[in-house]
Amino acid sequence: MLGHESAAITLDVYADLFDDDLSAVSLNLEAAAREQSVGKKWAALLA
Repeated sequence: MLGHESAAITLDVYADLFDDDLSAVSLNLEAAAREQSVGKKWAALLA
């Protein structure tokens, strides 16, 4: 947490530095979640 009292304070201070990165993180998390749910659906179909 970089020495701040809470994660919220750290994010409030430094979040503006990474605006472009947040979009990429969001897209990657969505893709990972999609892959996991697709895998479960295929496993259920093959069972």
